Amino acid sequence: MAGAAPRPPGRDFTPYVWAATAADVAARHGLCPAHVLRFDANLPPFPARIDVPPDAALTERGEYPEGTYAELRSAAAAYAGVSPDEIAIDAGADGLIGLVARTYLAPDRRAVVEAPTYPLYAIASRVEGAEVDPAPRDLEALARAARCAHVLWLCNPGNPTGALWSAAEIGSVAAMLPDTLVCVDEAYYEYAGETVAPRARELPNLVCIRTLSKAFALAGLRVGYSVAAKETTSSLAERRLPAPVATVAATLAAAALRRPQIASEVSATVRERERLRTALAAAGYDAPAVHANFVLVRMSDAPAVARNLERQGLVVRAYRDTIRITVRTPADDDLLLAGLGVDAPPSRLASATVRSPGVRASLVLAGSGRTRVVTGNRARDDRFTRIARDAQLDLELVADRLATDAAVGATFARALERALGS
Repeated sequence: MAGAAPRPPGRDFTPYVWAATAADVAARHGLCPAHVLRFDANLPPFPARIDVPPDAALTERGEYPEGTYAELRSAAAAYAGVSPDEIAIDAGADGLIGLVARTYLAPDRRAVVEAPTYPLYAIASRVEGAEVDPAPRDLEALARAARCAHVLWLCNPGNPTGALWSAAEIGSVAAMLPDTLVCVDEAYYEYAGETVAPRARELPNLVCIRTLSKAFALAGLRVGYSVAAKETTSSLAERRLPAPVATVAATLAAAALRRPQIASEVSATVRERERLRTALAAAGYDAPAVHANFVLVRMSDAPAVARNLERQGLVVRAYRDTIRITVRTPADDDLLLAGLGVDAPPSRLASATVRSPGVRASLVLAGSGRTRVVTGNRARDDRFTRIARDAQLDLELVADRLATDAAVGATFARALERALGS
């Protein structure tokens, strides 16, 4: 007996494919998982500090979230410079992309996407049964393609291009297409400083999506918000699934937005991005200007180059004719440059990365106490986390489960000594 048939998606539907984990990469190449460095996810190298005491964040863990997310919307509104009733909440930017597709697309409708771009725009559109047409990353070409479309998806700055349009240009396109919902994904807004949020308050067909995964370094919380006119926000909120963001995540995200502590990290990332890009360009690589937290390198043999880097434990995102490199710490980035045969210019930040058998320590001296310590021993993890926070180091310390205290301590000490010497 045949089972119930799922509703067919739009033409050319392909599901989202997750990148291989560090453990997968390590197993593929006979490496230690701790030695794998991810330059492919466009996330900060260190997670955000959490200033909310764990007990306070977990107080309401036995209750459903407050369904309107009033506190989180208020915090997001204050950060974005809008009013709470112009804010919608969902599970990261991805949840909001799905919500926009659910609200504005259907089997008899059409969406337009840039090519290339983040694949979820097309995936979410086709899940709703809509047709999806690509167009080059050119606003005039995209506007022409979207004249009879129901949704035009834009990413600004672009992914993977890192290219940036002005808010005025996007606002003009939205004004030219009053019957098309123009959805602008501003995941990398903080690195570029260009936003359509003020215009989105005025135009009922313009939606601005943001996330706390990138500059706020809270990807694991899965929190995003949109800015749009009140009536548009109301339409989105009516179609949102109940309580898509967990109570704990909403509490922590609201705290992060109320007291944003990202300016120094964003500035350091932009400086490091330009150091990385300049070094690549000086070595003869085609590395155009970008406005996000990654660098793009154009090359005809991109997949082969990416495979060679992966064999060294350096994971980049490969496309047909480009590789995309997430900015990490200066010392991590120097390993990537060496993998490409590029001499690394000096960095303004004292940083070091040491890989020893079963252990890796990546640290930055002039940090803010951001830490990711995963060594297989909770007491040891807590000890090194306290050391880093007390010394205001940014630290990623990872080790295999069987690593000894001596091995972990020696690796950390070597990294600290090397950073102090730099």
